[in-house]
Amino acid sequence: MNLDLHLVLNFFIAMLAILNPIGNVPIFLQHVSEESLEVQKNIARLMSITIFVIAVFFYFLGQPFLGLFGITIPAFRIAGAILLMMIGIRLLHGKSKFDDSTLQTQTQNLSPFVQAKQKLSNIIVPVAIPIFVGPGAITTVILYSQRSESGLTTFFMIMAIAAACYIIGIVLSLSRWVSKRLGHNGMQIVSRTMGLILCAIAAQFAIEGIAQLIPNLFDPQFVHTLK
Repeated sequence: MNLDLHLVLNFFIAMLAILNPIGNVPIFLQHVSEESLEVQKNIARLMSITIFVIAVFFYFLGQPFLGLFGITIPAFRIAGAILLMMIGIRLLHGKSKFDDSTLQTQTQNLSPFVQAKQKLSNIIVPVAIPIFVGPGAITTVILYSQRSESGLTTFFMIMAIAAACYIIGIVLSLSRWVSKRLGHNGMQIVSRTMGLILCAIAAQFAIEGIAQLIPNLFDPQFVHTLK
């Protein structure tokens, strides 16, 4: 079996860029800022594992899974655009956290790991999907999986996903440090800036989804869909 190391390295770089752990820190913080440091670290670890599982799932079963429900990549892009637009608008208005006060009251006496598991169940959507693993990441995983021509290459592709997710876990674990350095006003500025960026990303997802459905509708320089 031949190992296509160049393909694996390209895949790792592409995944790290698309998953964008540093750029997504403010979004992660908006959902866990009221948790203790230990709970935050546990959520970060569980989030990285969740992202890994989702990415591997789509690596092996992406096309059959979407096809099972009759979902196309363009439809997934447009759906992701709608969800991201809602999140972006919430951030722009300073309403970035979901109302989970009841959950916090019920779990405050539990261990940090159990609290993290229950918190994670509330933020898998939208944090894991589609902020980290969005249409772009899913499309990338599916396309690269089709280019793997040996079991050894596939193994190292999975290791590349694991390495990218490990980096995500480290970055998210340090998010409390980032929050302290920025302060309340700094986080508000970052939050609103990220809200604007998310709205722009949502618009781009929508453009790309529509462009795939209706070719030549938009100027090609504004469309970056993966072929």
